[in-house]
Amino acid sequence: MAKQPELYTAALMCSSQWDGAYEPVVEMKTPVYFVIGESDEYYGSEPFKEAYQQIHELYKEQGLSESEIDKLVVLDVKDKDYFEGTPVTYQHGGGYLFCRDKEIMGWLFNQ
Repeated sequence: MAKQPELYTAALMCSSQWDGAYEPVVEMKTPVYFVIGESDEYYGSEPFKEAYQQIHELYKEQGLSESEIDKLVVLDVKDKDYFEGTPVTYQHGGGYLFCRDKEIMGWLFNQ
């Protein structure tokens, strides 16, 4: 994403962490949806919260309104209730659920 954001129309970041610059993505206005379990066993949710804040701030510096920013960057932190009653027994395995979530996938495919 950071090296060639022009190759993406949108990005779904799940159960991971951002390893790159934010500025190229912001310059291209590539929409990014961050989704992770609050207590992700590998990364925790803090790296995504920080990435979201950094990208949000860069858009603010460009003069975008909150509604414009909300269309370009989304932070979706799932609490433990999201995982209960599913085949996923640990939050880092959320990708299994996220790719089956109509709201998340609807966002991705409607960009």
